[in-house]
Order: sequence, then C-alpha cells, then structure tokens
Amino acid sequence: ANLLSNIPLSHGSSSETRNVIQLGSGFFFIFLAFNSQGFIEEPVIESSKGIDSGAGYYSLAIIYFVFTFANFVAAPIVDIISAKWAMVLGGFCYAAFLAGFLFLNATYLYISSAVLGFGAAIIWTGQGTYLAKNCTEQTSGRNSSMLWAMLQGSLVGGGIFLFATFQASGTTDNIAEGTVKILYSVFTVLAILGIAVLAFLPTPPSHLSSTPASNGERKDYKELIVSTFKLMPTRKMLFLAIVFAYTGIEQSFWTGIYPSCISFTRQLGTNTNSLVAINAILSGLGQCIAGGLFGVLGSKTAKLGRDMIVLMGALIHLVAFGLVFLNFPFDANLKKTDEMGFIQPSVPIALVIGFLLGFGDACWNTQIYAHLVANFPKQSSQAFALYKFYQSALSCAAFFYSPSVQLPYHLIIMVVFSLLAAVAFFIAERNAKRTESRRSSEQSTLENDPPTYSETVEETP
Repeated sequence: ANLLSNIPLSHGSSSETRNVIQLGSGFFFIFLAFNSQGFIEEPVIESSKGIDSGAGYYSLAIIYFVFTFANFVAAPIVDIISAKWAMVLGGFCYAAFLAGFLFLNATYLYISSAVLGFGAAIIWTGQGTYLAKNCTEQTSGRNSSMLWAMLQGSLVGGGIFLFATFQASGTTDNIAEGTVKILYSVFTVLAILGIAVLAFLPTPPSHLSSTPASNGERKDYKELIVSTFKLMPTRKMLFLAIVFAYTGIEQSFWTGIYPSCISFTRQLGTNTNSLVAINAILSGLGQCIAGGLFGVLGSKTAKLGRDMIVLMGALIHLVAFGLVFLNFPFDANLKKTDEMGFIQPSVPIALVIGFLLGFGDACWNTQIYAHLVANFPKQSSQAFALYKFYQSALSCAAFFYSPSVQLPYHLIIMVVFSLLAAVAFFIAERNAKRTESRRSSEQSTLENDPPTYSETVEETP
C-alpha cells in the first residue's frame, strides 16, 4: 500500500510523484542517520577506549573500497530481487553498521563497514532504478530535483539534531559514552524507520515499467559489465576520470576529514562538537542552495554553460582550501590540538568554509550528472558506474591515507586535482560540443542536399 495515497496531486502523475516522495522520505531517514554519524565518527572513536586512533578513517576507507567494486555487481542483484527489496536489504546494512556503535569494538566496526559498502552499492542502484520507473521524459527533471533536495535536506536535519543533542548534554570537546549511546540509538531507529518506508513502496505504474526483463527479454549481465570496462579507456572517459577522481577526494574531505579538524581544534572553543553540528547544517544549506540554482532553475543557469558552473565550483573550493590552510593547525585532522593556524582559529571562518565546501561540491556533481546524461544517452548505466567507481575509489584512498597525512598535504592534493579536473572538464565539454556541432552540420547537409540517385549508384560498392 502507498503510504502517501491521500496526498492530492495533479492528475496524470499523482501516483508517480507520491512514489518519489515516499522514496525520498525513506532515504531522508536513513541518511539523516548515516550522514550525521559520518560527521562525528572519528571524534566518537577518538573519545572511546580500546580502539586505535584513526579507526574511523579506516572504517570509511573500507566502506568506499567495497562500494567501489560492488557497483559492478549491483545491477544484476537489483534486477533479480527488485529495486524495492534491494533498497530494503541495503537499508539493513546501514542499520547494522549504526547499531555497532552501541557496543563499539574494532572487529565489528571493520566487518560492518565492509557490509555497509555492499549495502551502499545496492541501495543506490535500487534508488536509481526505482526513480527511473517513476519518471517520464517530462517529469524526470522535476522528480530528480525533488529527490535530490530531500536527500540534501537530511544533512540540515542531521546537523540540527546533533546540535540540539550536544547542547542538551553539555558535550565539550569529548563525546561522552552516554551521549554516544543516545545518538546511535536514535540513528539506528531512524534507519529502521527509513527501511519501513521503503518496504511499503508500491509497484511503479505499469506504463512506466517497461524494462527488458518485464518484456521477457533476457539480460546479458556479462556483456553489461564488459561494455563498462570497454568504455573505461576511451578518450572521452579518460578526461572524465580525472573529474570523477577529484569529486571522490573532496567528498572524503568535506564529509569526514574537515569535520574532524573542527572537532579536534581546541582553539575554536570548548564545545567544538556543537560547531561540527552547525558545520553540517551549513554544508547541507550550501548543497541545497546550489541544487536549487542548478536544478530547479536549471533552464536559466544552463545559459552559463556546464563548464562555467564547474569553474565556479573549482574557484569556490580553492577559496575554501586557502581558508582551511590559514585557519587550522597542521595536525588538526589527526588529533586534538591546542596549536594555532597561520591565524587565530576563527569560528565564523570555519563555518563559512563548511558552506563553501557544500556549495562547491554541488556545483561539480550536478554538472557531471548533466554531462553524462547529455553525452552518454546509450551508455548511461556504464558511464554512471564508472563515475561511482572512480569517485568511491579515490574517497577510499583519501580515507586510507588520512590517519598518517597532515592537513597541508591534503590541501595540496586537492588543489592540484581541482585544477586538473577543471581543465579536464573544459576539454570534455569542448569535445562534446564539437561532436554535437559536427553531427548537427551533417544532419543539416543531408536534409538540405540529399544525394541524387546517380550519386547513390556511383557510391555503391
């Protein structure tokens, strides 16, 4: 039964829209829990006893490592058990990971991280499949933007929840064991609530669900995987690989490494974990505002061009990296520190950085989505699989080297990759426009000057 069946919506698309809202609601609850814990995972582990420092970074590295390769087998699994039940199964993987923090130990942490990596692959593949089955060409932009906004709203909601909890518990720079149990109990319940919402998702309207499987066609999963690897070394994809890689590195920074810098820098005040919560809110707002500009107002912002929006995102990130370098001590990502940055660590600057990181991330990712949809219409699944492959692989690498690399080296790596990625995206866009222009020119020539019968005969071998 559809949980949202009583919501009045416009005729003709009401059931599809309700399905997307219910889908977004399920993901909102799951990722309100998971994204919130991601901001505090390393500080929580740092405050606990019996687990090595840096285990939070290694946990995230394991998640992204498994996720990287599980993407290649997620599509067949989703097709076999259906998108809905794949999302439910993936949701249970998230809940199992979160519940582990109620009795934190290293063995369970690392095993559940691997399980979560697998769950992430099938839940996101299932989401994309279910969304596509509830969209037409006319509603795809609206439904995608609506779902994206609900997902990013979970960052804001999670930040508000963390802030309220830390303020109520009087948490300072250490997160007490009692507070950890309260937080992760709520996170686990929220994840289970999200799973329940997904479990009640209705079957998509039959007129939108025409897949090869539903039409009795046999899918060749081996060929799908092989075609993905064939696309990998092509010239178009090699340029984009640099872009995908950068989004993975900067994603690991703004979601995990930078919040740890705030939590570990005592010069920011006595309640740095409340600042982590406010940072989460502002990062989410940055994502939502950028999403509104480039999603809801897409027809207007499209006039700028995808390359110019990416350039804006790159410049915003470079400004943010410069501010991080000035505002935080070199070891802020590794341990609690009383050291200074190049300037006295400033709370307003730290929070502005969070907003800039979120806004810039949305600039990059929205334009990558738009580029792939426009330029790989017949190979979209392969292109998006490679996008997630490179992104998650570099996130994994960044989290893996994080426990042993000081903050300035993180920033140098990201500055170099940001510049390379911006140049690569400009080249990819230029090549795409050139190809489209050539195709349009050839089409125009054929329409205006069709070959004569004699020319056709002469050219026939």
